[in-house]
Amino acid sequence: MRCAVPLKSALLALLLATPLATHAAAAKCDRLIATGGANNPPFLWRDPQNPKRLVGANADLLKKITDSLDLKLDVLYTGDAPKALEQVRSGRVDVLADAVLSPSELAYLDFIHPSITNLQMSAWVRQEPGFLYSNREDLAGRAGIYVTTAGFGSAFDSYAKDNPNLRSVSSLAKALSALLAGKADYVLHERYSLIAYAARQGLLADIQRLDPPVFIRGLHFAVAHDSACNGPWLRGQLAIKMTELRAAGVPQQLLVDNIERWKQQSASTRNSQR
Repeated sequence: MRCAVPLKSALLALLLATPLATHAAAAKCDRLIATGGANNPPFLWRDPQNPKRLVGANADLLKKITDSLDLKLDVLYTGDAPKALEQVRSGRVDVLADAVLSPSELAYLDFIHPSITNLQMSAWVRQEPGFLYSNREDLAGRAGIYVTTAGFGSAFDSYAKDNPNLRSVSSLAKALSALLAGKADYVLHERYSLIAYAARQGLLADIQRLDPPVFIRGLHFAVAHDSACNGPWLRGQLAIKMTELRAAGVPQQLLVDNIERWKQQSASTRNSQR
């Protein structure tokens, strides 16, 4: 019985020390490395001035968060979307800046809630009197096009497979060209991605979006399980900051700003090539 008090004291000291040790480990991480799909404006794209970096609305949003937490941030180009995902899965990169929630990825990634924004797979038609539309059932029997690399999840894949009038093409340029030539009744594509492309090509006046969207999915920041920076403090702070910024409308404003940024970069590139 004489050792009971020292044993209790030792256990108490261990319990008190554990949270402090965890926080100390998190505090050692003063830099985050992030990546994402490299050709998805206005969310992310390669910086024309430094192709090793990614810029865009998601990069700007994550920078606001890391600045508020006194963390340094690098948003790096690591390849296309599958390669970027693999870099984060492996833990070589800390954060995936454009993660779409899927059960299979929960084994590798901690998804931060709330989402950055909702991705909206919408139907786009020519700017002319068209057909009545109230939901995706109204697209049945009409000729549609989507881009092969859209990657909007298994629910959309099943929908496309079961719709014989919906065909895929290799690029958004081909999809819109077919639409405007009258070879299709509608194009299915993510809302902001299409706006960015159409604004850059001067096509916004020629098309219109049907509402409501055909599919909706959340776009998130996700931290790799194997990241040395992953811990309760970081995940908690990311969630708190995302909640604050969503409430203030910051992600939406950054999307608008980066659509214009993408458009201006295109104009600068064309001028420099003359």
